[in-house]
Amino acid sequence: MTKALFKKQMMEVFSWIYKDRKTGKNRSSKGIIGYAVFNLLIFIFLGGIFYSVSNMLCTPLFKADIGWMYFAIMGLIAVAMGVFGSVFNTFSSLYQAKDNDLLLSMPIPPSRILTVRLFGVFTMGLMYELIVIIPAIIVFFKNAHANLLGIIFTLVIPIILSLFVLTLSCILGWVVALVNSRLKNKSMITVIISLAFIAAYYYLYSQAYNMLQKILANPQEIGNRIKVVLYPLYHMGLAAQGNILSMLIFTLIIVALFAAVYLILSKSFLKLATANRSTSKAKYKQKSLKAVSKEQALLLKELRRFTGSPTYMLNCGLGTVFMPVAAVAFLVKGNYLNELMLELFGDERDIAVLISLAAICMIATMNDITAASVSLEGKNLWILKAYPISAAQVLKAKVKLSLLLTLPPALILTVCAQIALKPNLPMIIIMPIIVIAFVLLLSLAGLALNLKMPNLNWTNETIPVKQGLPVMLTLFGGWLFVFALGVIYFVLSKFVSPLVFMLCVSVLLILMSALMIMWLKKKGTKILESL
Repeated sequence: MTKALFKKQMMEVFSWIYKDRKTGKNRSSKGIIGYAVFNLLIFIFLGGIFYSVSNMLCTPLFKADIGWMYFAIMGLIAVAMGVFGSVFNTFSSLYQAKDNDLLLSMPIPPSRILTVRLFGVFTMGLMYELIVIIPAIIVFFKNAHANLLGIIFTLVIPIILSLFVLTLSCILGWVVALVNSRLKNKSMITVIISLAFIAAYYYLYSQAYNMLQKILANPQEIGNRIKVVLYPLYHMGLAAQGNILSMLIFTLIIVALFAAVYLILSKSFLKLATANRSTSKAKYKQKSLKAVSKEQALLLKELRRFTGSPTYMLNCGLGTVFMPVAAVAFLVKGNYLNELMLELFGDERDIAVLISLAAICMIATMNDITAASVSLEGKNLWILKAYPISAAQVLKAKVKLSLLLTLPPALILTVCAQIALKPNLPMIIIMPIIVIAFVLLLSLAGLALNLKMPNLNWTNETIPVKQGLPVMLTLFGGWLFVFALGVIYFVLSKFVSPLVFMLCVSVLLILMSALMIMWLKKKGTKILESL
């Protein structure tokens, strides 16, 4: 029975290799090999990045006679990578497993089910951890002189470290489950947490080189801090150099921490596995309903669909978040931008306005909401068509939502760019016109593409949102359109001033939007009715 449970758990862990998420069916042998090779190349690429980091740290730290610090730093990165890759798998495996009731109804001890599930999380964490640890070990064997015990301990350390990753993943997974059970608007919280991860990633990425330089400039000082704050990793570093006592201390600390977490989980697993956190008692409250027009009702329906899906918001609405960030950057770095533009273009400040306008439009393309809005109706499209509303009203509501979420932040960003760059009056007038026309055209084009290439038979909403061709065409097509306009201006710059070029672009965008509206009214409505 235990062997069958382990086999089942490993099939779940590695289902991303052999199961096609689009159809829910198993891939062919060639598909499995191709997908496995593709992911292996991604892991090799990531491993190459950590190999470079290891190369930068290894020799200087060993020359300073603090080689333990090399393993402590790389171990910390490996732990972070492992936890990031397995924490949500912990949440779904332990606290949201759909087969808990089935397994608990069988003559299987709950402790055995828990052990098997934890082994799956352990495997996932180890896989992500090895992306960091393997390059670190290769660099260590290449650049440092390791003794026999150091080599043996270095090969054993990844397994013990993965146990630490499992411990942290269990703790954080429990926190995620607790938060998830107490919150009402879980979709919005998921988006906020995801955006926090994105912000943290970009911050760490931008500061990574400076952090490494500080470590190399003050290794002794930072090493003393690591000894206190990251005591287990300090002994892990010493163990990798062949210190038997440190290997015992490191192992005992990690095993003790895991044992404590496992004891707590084993006592509460049955309650967690049988708890139904997704339902709550509804209390009837009498309240009046406010009648709204068909247009308002459709717009509210589109808004609820958007805010009810973290995947939809994160993949098709990031521009709404990034544009205010860019606006603040324009205000904060306004003086620096002015100096930079003066140095690059001299008195030709209108070119700086063109560049900023192109940047605003590029960020706006991240809001490709309409490009997935038809597909997301899925098999429930017939319900929408059964309502006493026209197809034109449905399409209009989808465009309205896109404009509502994109135009306000885009215009705020435009105003902040104007404050920072201080263009002349004609430029001040024409900039928002171009932004409005571009955002309108982008929304209309995304809707038209989705009507021409709908996917109503998806099994997971990530398919039309993340992998849908209309979404990709809208995003990259918008970038390509902006780039093409830049090339055209570069060719015509000797004959046309920036202001005249902007006037021509605004007219072009308005004409294209008008043509797109006509197409949607005539052919777009017929396509929607025929779906």
